[in-house]
Amino acid sequence: MTTISEVRATPVNVPMVAPYRFSFGTLASFTTTVVEVVDSDGVVGIGETPHGDLSSLIEAMGERLRGLPVDALNAAEDRCVARTGFSLWADAAAERRAFGGIELALWDLRARRAGVPLVDLLGGRVRDTVAFTEYFAPRVGREETPAQVVDACVRAAADHDAPWFEGKLGVFDVETEMRMVADLVRELGPGRVLRLDANGAYTVPTARQVCHRLTDLGVGWLEDPCRTLDETARLRADGVATSFSTHEADLARAARTGVPDAFCLDLTELGGVRRSQDFLRACAALGVDFWCYSGDAGIMTAAYLHLTASEPSMIRPHQSLFRFTADLVIEQGPYAPRGGLLGVPDGPGLGVTIDRAALARLHERFLHEGGMAADGDDAAYRGGFRQQ
Repeated sequence: MTTISEVRATPVNVPMVAPYRFSFGTLASFTTTVVEVVDSDGVVGIGETPHGDLSSLIEAMGERLRGLPVDALNAAEDRCVARTGFSLWADAAAERRAFGGIELALWDLRARRAGVPLVDLLGGRVRDTVAFTEYFAPRVGREETPAQVVDACVRAAADHDAPWFEGKLGVFDVETEMRMVADLVRELGPGRVLRLDANGAYTVPTARQVCHRLTDLGVGWLEDPCRTLDETARLRADGVATSFSTHEADLARAARTGVPDAFCLDLTELGGVRRSQDFLRACAALGVDFWCYSGDAGIMTAAYLHLTASEPSMIRPHQSLFRFTADLVIEQGPYAPRGGLLGVPDGPGLGVTIDRAALARLHERFLHEGGMAADGDDAAYRGGFRQQ
């Protein structure tokens, strides 16, 4: 019987080519935790949880899992995550996300041992390629003006045959950004600016105006226009035509209120691959869309590819910050969609392997920069929020 021998966790900072701007300030790197599970035969499975530094929690969970069979996913979850879904004494969300990284590594390990791509263990392929959007945002030292953002998107469309775009709002004033979106639609063509993300930048009255303007421009999706889903639900009650997405995984609210229309999540937010399968199938039954969040070290993206290849309902393009990202921890190098598509890896497990030099390099960045690094003196990810 093959058992879990060791669980390792390494926090890393994944740098951006240039810091990008959004309603919270600027972001120069993402902090994520790389997970390795070693079995009693020395086989290693890899995972990732893109939720900051969860290394101490993951390693503590690893001690609870030592000696457990690698196939005992139910028992592993019971040892790591509160059955109630909450705790009065611990951070239940962090536990769920930390275990999700371990569970992903166990899936990778089990598929490697079987000598098959992970998609085969998830039910087999229903598609061979997976769709992604091309991302845009103002970036420090790069696209600093709306006109430069538009030019960058036009180049991406030409250079990479990119068919779909999404990007940030809430950086410039509303009128400036609506002109930018109008220019994007004019230059790229109708139906190609799929989604925009305000990161909660708008009050309800401002969001009403923005939604009506976007409808006139043919842009159908807006992510987190307001700080809370209760505020966003007021927009729906007003009869706006915009569809709303969020990172807040509350499917019961979506069923009850009709908001949000879609979730944008990574697989550890829900506790791993199995919990993500449960969630997205429930979404499909309720007519709620689901796509995946971007901003990882390369391992999580590989998981998106395998899960999407196995799930018929995952028809929407995922987010991608691939061309914003300057470094990854995988030997297979950067992801580079062509025509908005990536193939599903054919190798065993996730089909990607850790580049040890890159892992050490990005871990050193984390030790030097701290978590979710900003640009210079900018308060960035926590302190720079402004609302319009």
